[in-house]
Amino acid sequence: MEDERVFLKLFGKKLISFKQFPNGAYTGTGFLNPLIDKLSLFTMIFVQAKFYKQYQDLARWEGKRVSNSFAPPVGSRPQLRALRNLTSTHLLGRTIPSAMTFAVTYRCQCNCVHCSAAYHLKNGDQELTTQEAKKLIDDSQDLGITILAFTGGEPLLRDDIYELISYINQKKTMPIMFTNGLLLTDENVKRLVDAGLYSLFVSIDSPNSKEHDKWRGMPGLFDKAIAGMMKMKEQGVMVGISSYASRSGTEKGMYKELYKLAQELELHNLMLFDNVPTGKRLKDTSDMLTMEQRKEIMDYSATIFSKSMIPPLSSQAWQNSLEAYLGGIGCLAANLQYYVSSYGEVSPCDFAPLSFGNIREEPLKKIWKKMVKHPAFNHRTNICRMQDPQFRKCYVDKIPDDATLPYSIDKLPRVDYRTEMLERKH
Repeated sequence: MEDERVFLKLFGKKLISFKQFPNGAYTGTGFLNPLIDKLSLFTMIFVQAKFYKQYQDLARWEGKRVSNSFAPPVGSRPQLRALRNLTSTHLLGRTIPSAMTFAVTYRCQCNCVHCSAAYHLKNGDQELTTQEAKKLIDDSQDLGITILAFTGGEPLLRDDIYELISYINQKKTMPIMFTNGLLLTDENVKRLVDAGLYSLFVSIDSPNSKEHDKWRGMPGLFDKAIAGMMKMKEQGVMVGISSYASRSGTEKGMYKELYKLAQELELHNLMLFDNVPTGKRLKDTSDMLTMEQRKEIMDYSATIFSKSMIPPLSSQAWQNSLEAYLGGIGCLAANLQYYVSSYGEVSPCDFAPLSFGNIREEPLKKIWKKMVKHPAFNHRTNICRMQDPQFRKCYVDKIPDDATLPYSIDKLPRVDYRTEMLERKH
């Protein structure tokens, strides 16, 4: 069933309205919607300004206010650069990325049942060298990024990670990291601080320590991760939890328990991704959120925002809402971000296992242009593509079961997965 939200109506005629398809995607249906599209830059600035105003006391970074630990400080050079890039994107039609996720290694101490990176590991292949990684950082900053997120595997297993963090030009880009927390020793915490890490996200699957350790295949990990977060906080680094919402977990109210844990620890953020079928569970959609559950989490996030509760809840469910889409967010893949593997493969995001090229073989800028011009990614959408049945039918279901990820986009049909949905609109 398709739902419609009407924001402005006159004499029975819909002026500003949006229809939502069964997959969660929105399309404008009102008489004035084309005008809203043309003024999208201003609606984005308005929505984002409202959010920043609500979180004025989250943290400080070198004297500047921070409203989101995944975004540059207010008034900083990286934030002004982000605003400039946003303006160029919408006024000049040049898609400029805001963030790059860099999986520096796929080595990891854990054996997570839900690992999104496991099928990326290529035994025998060499990870990017320090010099190759630094060139990637340079090229990414030239492309326009203002956030660089180090991830893995476990990024702290890479010996040169501190050198790579300190190499980033913080007049352009802020370095953040996602970690399992096992290696947040006193020595490593000091090295991260000295390298200039902006914020840290620790993966917590469950607020129940035994459950978390079981899912990660690592006894004692929960307690070590919590202890590591506290050490980073004591050093003045912003710390958040990175987790996900599944169908089964949401039925038990897991997202509320995770938020309660983040509150008790007085953290700076809870980043809650949707349970996206990828990695080990690329073809398994059984634990994906229902539309009702996405709305439930979206409403919960909206309540936290409206009350300026700390920490903010950065949920993907809200990110994929109509309000967030009007604020310039929506699906980030090949729009606001891209992902680079430890072997140099470039993908639209962490969860879309599609390779558009390798930086060892062609320039990053060329790969980015190829990605944003592809019919699967040459448009904005509010819904995560990896949760869209039509996208999965065209680009995920056709990936061989024994394929090493990411899979080359050139081996798949070059089609617009939205065709069926667009036909239904008319």
